[in-house]
Parts: sequence; structure tokens; C-alpha cells
Amino acid sequence: MTRRTLALLCLLISGLLHAQDPATITAQARNYLNTLTSPEFHGRGYVNNGQGIAAEWIAAQFGRLGLKPVKQDFYQPFAFNVNSFPDSIGVTVDGKRLVPGADFLVDPASGRSEGSFALVHLAPSDLFNPERKAMTLGVLSGKAACLHWPSTTNKDSLQRFHELERELMHYGPVVKPVSGKLTWSVAQESLPFPLVEISSAFLTDSSATIDMHVRNRMLVRNPARNVLGMVKGRSKDWVIVSAHYDHLGRMGPDALFPGANDNASGVAMLLSLAEWFTKNSPKHNILFVAFAGEEAGLIGSEWCALDRPIDLGRVKLMVNLDILGTGDDGITVVNSTAQQAQFDRMVQMNTQRGLLKEVKPRGPACNSDHCPFVKRGIPAIFIYTMGGVAHYHDVLDKADTLPLTEFADLHALLREFIATIK
Repeated sequence: MTRRTLALLCLLISGLLHAQDPATITAQARNYLNTLTSPEFHGRGYVNNGQGIAAEWIAAQFGRLGLKPVKQDFYQPFAFNVNSFPDSIGVTVDGKRLVPGADFLVDPASGRSEGSFALVHLAPSDLFNPERKAMTLGVLSGKAACLHWPSTTNKDSLQRFHELERELMHYGPVVKPVSGKLTWSVAQESLPFPLVEISSAFLTDSSATIDMHVRNRMLVRNPARNVLGMVKGRSKDWVIVSAHYDHLGRMGPDALFPGANDNASGVAMLLSLAEWFTKNSPKHNILFVAFAGEEAGLIGSEWCALDRPIDLGRVKLMVNLDILGTGDDGITVVNSTAQQAQFDRMVQMNTQRGLLKEVKPRGPACNSDHCPFVKRGIPAIFIYTMGGVAHYHDVLDKADTLPLTEFADLHALLREFIATIK
């Protein structure tokens, strides 16, 4: 037996010793998911320091798994403004009290408003004509504007509606009926009055009054932290594996947004891969990054790309992980057209091993934390799963209904793909 053959055999045996069966990988991911989405983490948002609790827990996992800090500790601090809603929010339409998160949401840029208001029902024709708009604004004092927009997918129309909503939020409270699911977000600004989105089952063109109790708290220079850990490789080059850990948090104490698929699932994969590579030494250094501030506008990844914790010129590839809780229909790889050789290699691996139903290509899109790096010329892809449950930015994105259908197979594909980046 030659020395080279012996070395390869030792590597194979080492890999087998450190291998985990799919059931174990999924069970561990389920444990991570349950912790990150628990009420004690407050939706990893800005009420009750949910984001800070999550950051400290992830840093503790990095230490437990054997990752090393890039600098003095696992944290990369930064700050940004964010609007929050720590107090109870109440909305009643014509005497019917609505359930926060299920029947209504406040716009994330909402200000404060308390009291009972008569509803003034408005159509686009009341606001598009300058003369009629002036008359409309004149009668809104002490009342709430109820907006009835036509259903459309036209981007220009949607933008115009959005701008009018923002303008009206300077005059008084605004409400609007929403057909379909209610979807929440995060805002870095606070306008003078609230906008309340209400399920159309509870708000019609004949609704007469609304009682609301909405209080916001603007957090100026809210402290946040990316969490960074590394595994040393045999070369001087780097691979970045990332996932954002922040989510929407709480809309008052009664509406919790657990963020299981978005993106506790991505953090679970990040930690699972970190555990693998601490036991199976990689060719290149690997930087594992859990980003904060993604939901508020990719703030954490933007700061990381600016602060440059490593030499970004030596990054072979960034693999960003976001929404990995299903996989019934495979995965989509964003920016694959710009990283064609890497994408083709992943497709070939998946075909050879028969892991996922499909590895689907998608062009560039600034829709997750890979974007600030791509803008700076760093090669990067973003992977998300397809199919299965579709809860997103709502109170139903829970751990107990997230199936993790293809988590273990995706883990197998990613660890092989990352380990063999040239």
C-alpha cells in the first residue's frame, strides 16, 4: 500500500467515523429550531431583546462546537434605528374586537394613535385628482381614512398606493382591508400615525367606526451583533457560510412571529455544517456568519461587507442559507447564472447522489444577505428550499408545523459541495 493510498484511506475512515445518519442530523436541527422559535427568544426581534438573546445563544453554540473567534470574541457589533411595538395593541371595528396577528397587523412604520374614529372610505379617485384630494384631506381631521385599493399586480400602481398611504399617515390613522394572508415586516422609520391592515372579513365598505390602541417605540441606534466563527483549513483562502438569525419579533405581547422557516431553519443548517467541519477539516478556511438585521434591510450583511473581518479578496465562494425548512420540490440557487461553474458542480453532485428533486437555477436578486457581497464582487450564491408549507412573515411560521422534509439530504449535498470548492 502506497503512502498516498494510506492517507486517502485514513481520510475516508475519519469521514465515516464523523458521519451522522440523516435521522440524527434532522433531530439535531429540530432541537435548534425549537430553541430559536421558543417564546423565550421573542421572535428574535426588537421587543424584550429577542435579537440579543439569540445572538448570545448562537455564540455559545459556536463555542460548544469548537469554532474559533475571528477576533477577540464571536461578535461583530453595529447599530441601526428600528421601530418596535412592545405594548399591547388593540383594534375594534364596529364593536368587534380583533385578534392581533391573525385578524390585523399594524404597518411596521406605524406611529401612535389611541381613541375611537369614524371611518372615511376612500377610493383612488378621491386621492388621484389634486382638487378632490385637497377636499378629502380637509375632512379627515379626527377621523380614520379607510382605503379601498383595487386588486392589482402592477408595480407602478402598487408604488403609488404605497406613497399615498405614507402621505396619509402624516394626517391621521389609516386602515385598509386585506384579502388573503397578512404579512408583516420591520421598519427603520416611524411615521406620525399608524396604518392598520385588517382582514377583509372584518373591514368592509360599510364599516363605520374603529377603536384603536397603538403604541410604538422607536429604538435609536439599536445595538445589534453579527455572530462570526471560523474553522481553519489547509489553504489561505476562504469560504463563507451564512444565515440570518433575526426575525420580526413581537407585535405587542399577544402576537409572536416565531420565524421557523425564516430563518431558524437556515441557522440550524449553519450550526449543523459548522459541527461537521469542526470534525472534518476543510481545504479552505470557513467563516460561519449568523447575520443580524436582515429583515430590516440586509443591515448586518452590509456592515460585515464593509467591516471586512477577513480578506474578502481570498473568498472562493459565499453560500448564503435562508428558508431551508421544506424541500419537497428541491432548492433554488439564486445568482447561479453568475456562478455557473459552481452551480453546474452542485447539480452534478445532486444527480450522482440522488438527493434532491431539483436544483433550480435563478439569476441575480438582492433578496438576502449574499447581496452586499455580490455588489462588491465577491462570488456568492443564495439557497432556499421549494415546496411544502408556505408560511412566511406571519404568526403561523412555527417549528411544530415545519417539516424539515429534505434537511438531511440538503446537508449531505452542502457539506460535499463546500468541502470540494477549488
